[in-house]
Amino acid sequence: MRYAYMKYIHRGSIEKKIGKLFLLLLFICNADPVRGQSITDSLTAALTTQYQQNGFPGFSVSIVNSDSILYEHAFGFADIEKNIPYTTTTVQPIASISKLFIGMAVMKAIEQGLFTLDTDINSILPFKVKHPYAPEIPITLKHLVTHTSGITDNPAAYKKTYLYNTPLQEDNPIYSLLKSKGYGAKGQDTTLAAFLQAYLSVSGAYYSNNNFDKAAPGKRYEYSNIGSDLAAWLIELKSGISFARYTQQYILQPLQMTHTTWSTATADRAKLATLYTGLRVPYPKYSSVTYPDGGLTTSCHELGLFLKENIAGQKGKGKTLTAASYTTMLHPAFSTAYNPKNIDPREPNIGVFYAMKKNGIIGHSGSDGGVTAFLFFSPAKGYGMLLITNTELEGLNGVNKKLLAGFEEVWSTMSHYARKLHPVD
Repeated sequence: MRYAYMKYIHRGSIEKKIGKLFLLLLFICNADPVRGQSITDSLTAALTTQYQQNGFPGFSVSIVNSDSILYEHAFGFADIEKNIPYTTTTVQPIASISKLFIGMAVMKAIEQGLFTLDTDINSILPFKVKHPYAPEIPITLKHLVTHTSGITDNPAAYKKTYLYNTPLQEDNPIYSLLKSKGYGAKGQDTTLAAFLQAYLSVSGAYYSNNNFDKAAPGKRYEYSNIGSDLAAWLIELKSGISFARYTQQYILQPLQMTHTTWSTATADRAKLATLYTGLRVPYPKYSSVTYPDGGLTTSCHELGLFLKENIAGQKGKGKTLTAASYTTMLHPAFSTAYNPKNIDPREPNIGVFYAMKKNGIIGHSGSDGGVTAFLFFSPAKGYGMLLITNTELEGLNGVNKKLLAGFEEVWSTMSHYARKLHPVD
């Protein structure tokens, strides 16, 4: 996830609430297709029934292996008021699943010799970043990609990173509420570089010791959106092009993700979903100054292509990175020699931004205003699943128990059918 009111859900409460679900249900299957129906028809029928019961405005799902998209389908509406159906090519933000694209970009930059995971960030930055509680210990790329840098998300500053698309929807009640609470970027801090300097430089307008954890770099795991953004900016500084352009050239174009962008403001408006609260109140359209940490706007189909590439890469057959890079990116970073505190036992390890669950699955989840997204795959079983919906499981109105239960039912149903689509010996 992201979140400042919004941005803390993904790495916080919703992730914990469904953690047990992932351990129990992901990638298991016992159900048989309804007699006389194909597996895909049976799955579509089951998900259609659940859509009618679960309250999601719209959602899309995909089941993928290293060779193909085995199943993809969409349900409900991209825009309720305009009666526009949600399709597998509908685009919307995917929140913190975006960080997996930072991870892949970091590995591409390493292949190009721009830096290594052991590079001190101060050898690249145009200003110095010093951890106020451990100034003698350098922060490295490895710290950034494993959320152990000590850089934290200070809500007072982080809520300034939201950008509301023009024309402004000032009659939108959610827009009015967020603005009244101080959300929204202002003037000089509306670029990634300017915001990071304002946040991390001791002379910056947003600088505070509260922007850092008291533990030294490498000593404590603390999920950090801003640390993730810093990794993306280092790619900009070393490559000489924007992070958006870099990922477009080295990831999105090679994977034929042609309708994927880093901002809802530049997305195809005809394909762009409206985002909703748990009570189906529409959000104003928004983007983010710190777009790498959660701003990728894509579709179920195109995200399925990315998932397919990850599964292939884990098998040594990827196209966007070398086999060695995939091994590093998807290899557990924590060990007895590198064992930071504050690790969730249900998610005991991490690759290069890739979360690793206790049951061996790899991927990421995402949550933001009007957004819930999940993408995980099982290296042992050779397939993965994703779900994108244009609503939030938790947000302005707290946890929506009906939607949470609906998500659990959908994910469980997908899990039951996935192995039928990709038998494992």
